[in-house]
Amino acid sequence: MLTVLGSAAAKRSDGSESSRSLAGTWMLGVIGSAVTAVGGLLSGVTPLGEIAIDLPLILDLRARATLSVFVVYVGLTMLLLAWWRIGAAVRTSGGPSRRDLVTTAAWWGAPFAFAPPIFSGDVHSYLAQGAMTMAGLDAYRVGPAALGGPLTVNVPEIWQHTPAPYGPIFLTLAGAVTELTDGGVWAGIVGMRVLALLGVGLLVWSVPRLAGLCGVQPAAALWLGVLNPLVLLHLIGDAHNEAVMLGLMCLGLLLALQHRPAIGVVLMTLAALVKAPAGLAIIFVVPVWAQQLGGRRARLRAAQRTILVAAITALAVTALAGTGFGWIRALDAPTHAHTWMSVTTDLGWAFGTLLSHLSGVEVDRTIRAFWLAGMIVAAGVSLVLWRRATRIGPLSALGLCLAAIVIAGPVVHPWYLLWAVVPLASAARSVAIRRTVSVGSVALVLLVLPGGVEPGPAAFLGAALGAMTALVATAACTRLAPSARLFTRAAWAGFRGRLRFRSRRAG
Repeated sequence: MLTVLGSAAAKRSDGSESSRSLAGTWMLGVIGSAVTAVGGLLSGVTPLGEIAIDLPLILDLRARATLSVFVVYVGLTMLLLAWWRIGAAVRTSGGPSRRDLVTTAAWWGAPFAFAPPIFSGDVHSYLAQGAMTMAGLDAYRVGPAALGGPLTVNVPEIWQHTPAPYGPIFLTLAGAVTELTDGGVWAGIVGMRVLALLGVGLLVWSVPRLAGLCGVQPAAALWLGVLNPLVLLHLIGDAHNEAVMLGLMCLGLLLALQHRPAIGVVLMTLAALVKAPAGLAIIFVVPVWAQQLGGRRARLRAAQRTILVAAITALAVTALAGTGFGWIRALDAPTHAHTWMSVTTDLGWAFGTLLSHLSGVEVDRTIRAFWLAGMIVAAGVSLVLWRRATRIGPLSALGLCLAAIVIAGPVVHPWYLLWAVVPLASAARSVAIRRTVSVGSVALVLLVLPGGVEPGPAAFLGAALGAMTALVATAACTRLAPSARLFTRAAWAGFRGRLRFRSRRAG
């Protein structure tokens, strides 16, 4: 397996050296993933009551924030370096193939499929909400506290009384997982990861095909949209429902571009019934369907058909699920937790604090005013992008629209940016956009601490030391590699020479 990425590179004139380089890069990523997963055991969001985690040695190490975060950041930095090097190789004529990249994603993602969640414990809320649905409780009116039992123990206090903001498709899937795993916590986490892997599998299938239709190199799209560490860490490792949402959304977009828009709208509606942001993709099908219809008022006719198909699908699925439309009322549930990555939240807090001192206005009122202003700006940007979707490209316009909504939104988590990253990876031909997405992915990986530690000087010190150690060690190994190869060759040549000399004396 060490030459998994070397098959394509070996076709170049310097094939053997390129093959060894890419094989080393592949191994760097494997080691980085494994080290990160081990670090997650020490500083991730671990379930309570797990025997392997409650061992005295593990508990002692988890209490040392600097050391535990250090281990995670050594692994993260190695993984990011490997990913970046493969990205450089993808842009060359003899770079890794699509099959190589898919195999690499499987190897790099494997450690996260079996480790505890590292950056987020949302999977525990998913399991509790799914169990509530199976028990006949309305997850859109009451929080996990109404369920009780082992599945709610690991849900953070802030979400214990918060209704679910997810659609009936996701609650039904999460409920099926809790039924199949008999309410077990660790088995439930694995089950939710299986769902996430199915979603990532849909991305593996659809992203390179979307790229081919949009004039983007399929391997480059796979590298940026699927092999991306954000996907490995947050969709596979933390089992976020964005995996299912994005998988269904991209498959629907692919079918729409392949002149099957009605089926595409059905799949995108299902994606929106997992998580609401996918509903924006339905809007961007209208210009695609209009081009395929042609004739007078093509966009109006396409809009009518799109709305009809989406409405019938949503009504039928909701009726079958029996959950109702309460999730629409609960869409503001994520705003209960303020995130520092939200620009509108940060500006609202800064101005709100100032106004509170000057005039006594509550800080929360100012923050909500900034949230509203941000969403108005995002809506205006989205309208402009939709009107220019034919010229920009529907997928690129959708990606930019989702990016604007996330950036201006009241809540921002690293995995939210994948709403925009995946469509842009599939369709954006602008070098500036792709570079921004790739650099932003690196920044988002490094800027978020593991969820099992409190942010503070000790954790930040561990992160800085871990990243620096990995960078220095990788640079040293890279510089020593040619010397090591020369030393090995010289030693082997000397050994063979001594063997020949002895054979002659013996003769």
